[in-house]
Amino acid sequence: MSALLSFYRGESANPEGRKLEDIWTWQRDRLENVHNYIQWLFPLPEPSKFSANAPILDEFVIEAFLADKELRRRLYRSFKLLLDFYGLQFVTSQESGVHISKAANFDARRQYWLRPMNHNHLRITRILSSLSLLGLKAYAKAFLTCLQELYQEDPKAIAPNTMEFWEKAV
Repeated sequence: MSALLSFYRGESANPEGRKLEDIWTWQRDRLENVHNYIQWLFPLPEPSKFSANAPILDEFVIEAFLADKELRRRLYRSFKLLLDFYGLQFVTSQESGVHISKAANFDARRQYWLRPMNHNHLRITRILSSLSLLGLKAYAKAFLTCLQELYQEDPKAIAPNTMEFWEKAV
């Protein structure tokens, strides 16, 4: 079985000894300062430049996520964790469907990521790509829409080429 699937199902830890459920309990400062967990929460088909132990998505794993509602539910929970980290939240209604907007803590959280050339912009690209590949494309689109709105509000906070990467990721 894939180490990534075992990790996402809560059956085993990653090479650093972290289980998915443990990462879900991390405080925001740990999410900011540790740099080798994001690859496990939001895997991609390409090797990570920053973590040699990062999993690599293959067709088998992608198909498993697409076929397994529980895996997608757990991916959604990982996504909610990072949205909170960024000061964002889901606002879902029957009229608008999935929508992401600023949370009450947005002004306090924006300083950690909403500025040009911030490493969290690379994380966001990863999140958008991973969600799109693993069956949560509607959430990736909602996240992109929110990011585009933030870009319109403060174009200096996000480099134009970063916005292009985000759009291509979805």
